Amino acid sequence: MPGVFENPRVLLDKLSLDSQWTWTGENIAIQMRDIAFAGADAEGSAQASWRSGQTRTGAHDPDSSGVLDLKGVLTRANGARVYRYLPLVLDQPVRNYVRDAVVQGELSDVKFLVKGAVDGIPFADPSKGDFKISAKVKNATFAYVPRTIQPKEAAPWPALSEITTELVFNRATLDINGMVAKVAGVPGIQVVKADARIPNLMKSATVDVQARFRGALNEALGFVNTSPLAAMTGNVLAKTIASGSADYDLRLSLPLNNIDQTKVQGSVTLPGNDAQFSPETPQLTRLKGVLSFTESGFNVASAQARFLGGDVRFEGGMKPPVRTASPSEEAEAGTLFRLQGSVTAEAVQQAKGIGLVSRLGQNAAGSATYNATLGFRRGVAEVVVTSNLQGMALTLPAPLNKSAEAVLPLRFENSVIRESMAPGQKLQDQLVFSAGNIVAVQYQRDISDAQARVIRGSIAVGLAPGESSPLPEAGVAANIRLDNVNLDAWEKVFSSATATSPLPASVATTASAQQAQTYLPNQIAIRAKELLAGGRKLNNLVIGGTRDGPTWRANLDASELSGYFEFRPPGSSNAGRVFARLSHLNVGQSTATDMENILDAQPTSIPALDLVVDDLELSGKKFGRVEVDAGIRASDGGAREWRLNKFNIITPEAVLTASGNWVAASPQTPAVGPRVQRPAAERRRTVMNFKLDIADSGLLLKRFGMADVVRRGKGKMEGQVAWVGSPLGFDYPSMSGQFNVNIESGQFLKADPGLAKLLGVLSLQSLPRRLTLDFRDVFSEGFAFDFVRGDVSISQGVASTNNLQMKGVNAAVLMEGSADIAKETQDIKVVVVPEINAGTASLIATVINPAIGLGTFLAQFFLRLPLMQAATQEFHIDGHWADPKITKIEKKR
Repeated sequence: MPGVFENPRVLLDKLSLDSQWTWTGENIAIQMRDIAFAGADAEGSAQASWRSGQTRTGAHDPDSSGVLDLKGVLTRANGARVYRYLPLVLDQPVRNYVRDAVVQGELSDVKFLVKGAVDGIPFADPSKGDFKISAKVKNATFAYVPRTIQPKEAAPWPALSEITTELVFNRATLDINGMVAKVAGVPGIQVVKADARIPNLMKSATVDVQARFRGALNEALGFVNTSPLAAMTGNVLAKTIASGSADYDLRLSLPLNNIDQTKVQGSVTLPGNDAQFSPETPQLTRLKGVLSFTESGFNVASAQARFLGGDVRFEGGMKPPVRTASPSEEAEAGTLFRLQGSVTAEAVQQAKGIGLVSRLGQNAAGSATYNATLGFRRGVAEVVVTSNLQGMALTLPAPLNKSAEAVLPLRFENSVIRESMAPGQKLQDQLVFSAGNIVAVQYQRDISDAQARVIRGSIAVGLAPGESSPLPEAGVAANIRLDNVNLDAWEKVFSSATATSPLPASVATTASAQQAQTYLPNQIAIRAKELLAGGRKLNNLVIGGTRDGPTWRANLDASELSGYFEFRPPGSSNAGRVFARLSHLNVGQSTATDMENILDAQPTSIPALDLVVDDLELSGKKFGRVEVDAGIRASDGGAREWRLNKFNIITPEAVLTASGNWVAASPQTPAVGPRVQRPAAERRRTVMNFKLDIADSGLLLKRFGMADVVRRGKGKMEGQVAWVGSPLGFDYPSMSGQFNVNIESGQFLKADPGLAKLLGVLSLQSLPRRLTLDFRDVFSEGFAFDFVRGDVSISQGVASTNNLQMKGVNAAVLMEGSADIAKETQDIKVVVVPEINAGTASLIATVINPAIGLGTFLAQFFLRLPLMQAATQEFHIDGHWADPKITKIEKKR
């Protein structure tokens, strides 16, 4: 059939007919009856007549294809071969479209009618003739937008499959009516009804598709995000997840000669679904509304839902890009929703996907109204929230604590930085938060990777009008000015808020910690009348500090201290480190107690110390210059201990040099006294080696609150003491050790209650009335000595000596006995030898060996000097330090 079909040969397996023709001159007329045919593409029957073309006068027209009158029926046909029988009078794009769009299908009950001049097919003008083909179709696949007419980079449109429909060619129109189908690759979506139409098959053919779908909303989102609708909607739904079913309407207008001019129109009707637009935004529940869209955007009007525990109404959509003369300057399409609603603290606490905000919500109660906008740019959510927070109570630390009735204007904004959207740039956003005139926070983040990372930021709290905290070039700067700052309370809040990580357990610790670190300041300036940190209170404080990784460095000035600090927090292999150089440090009694409680932890949890204080005051007592070097070391046995490498106290009156360690006590270490109640495996023992060089013992005691106990006196004390507990927790019942004392040129004075009472006993101020000789000028105001020397041992808090010697102007005094430091009692034997001849000097010149003790020494001495024995007086002192009982010991014959 040359000139009719693109491929003129029609192959048939069977053909039968009755034919009759006449040829009159140049005119031919043919009649064919009872045509029956069968082939691979179709099988059917027909009647036909044809006559050659004529002019109006009846003359032959050699350029005419003649006149055809054809009517027939097909009992079967292959839908994928329909394009093969489209006449050449139809445009090539039309024939190609049918070829590529009708992928498969079974045709039945096909009826065709062609009547008129062949050159006029398909008779767009009804007066010129009839052209109609109708068929019933089943099991068809219809690619209504075939890949061959799309740009190569465009996403494919999902085809319709399992189609049941009616196909009609009526003159120049093609209709596919009443399709019932499924969407290929999206089994959860059912095509309730669909129609396709080409109104004019002749020139500039356009395919119109109209469909109604029903099915799972989440699968419909898959349809959108894998089709050209994703680009048309700015990929705004790329991260959206949803549940429930919905109804969908879609209309497409596809110009086959200019597919770029495709028109899209549709709507989604939501009866009450749950949806979450992105992992960064909370879920909307009971979502009701209609979303309408076109190829240039979409719109939502008067939608409502439940959001963060309250009702919310919202509207908005996607605006088309603004066209300009320069394509590079065209504004991209923007998506924006406006929301009004209320939120409850309980819902914020339980919300998923808002991370830190939901965990900070643990510090809120009640509900509040808000206004918000939610936009999407490059698939990233942009949010602005404003509220006065009236109705919601906050239990955050000051200054962000408030009652439910109080008003606190709040604003939160998260937006993409426009400059970062340029080609080759990493996408960035900024977070801005403000709470009244109290707090202003701003972060600039890199969001090009899975985990957002802060590039720079600023935190301003409590600044005066006109002050600001501008963004630094890098890192996060904090500027805080408040009357009261409780860093402990804020640390507790943020520790709780950052404790949960959405990452897998294998990477959560490292990744979430590193991510959280980027939000913390690495430059800080604090001015506060009162600051609480680590359980310690500082007054009139000014801080300027920086952070390098986890290490903080700062200059501080406060009423309690002034100087330079470095702090490295604990890590996986260390307990941290504190380095400080201070001009002064004042530690009150309450702070000293707090420090002692901290040291009551395991030694391995205490940070290393490198501390120098030029002027230390502890509980009202001035210690002068203090130097401390301590940290965790491995002991000889392999265990880890807190070792005090250096502990020096330097004053004009004396210099103390000490070292020691703090380790787990052996199970045999006695647990004596109320402070040691823990199991043996948990006890720790402090061991201290010390040397005290004394320039003026009287002034030294005065410095530590015991004035007028001793006058003058210089010398040294040296030895070792140990106790169960921390270095600051002097546990007298468990104390043990030994030391040597050698003090010269001093005088005991009248002692007041307390530890000085023990020295009062040693001063012999209660002895004069019991002496047979009159030595009141020597003893009444206290014993004036040339030296005091001897050895003292301590066991379980009881100090003992058997060789204490004191030499005065007119007498020598020897002592042996013990004193219970915890109970403040004593049991002491005192021997007073008046200086009546050179024998006394001989007595004192001899150092008593503690191995033999006072009794043996005196027995040997009196054998040589019996006259000295006659003048010697002995006393026994016992009872409490505050009320000693003194008994003169009668001499034996």
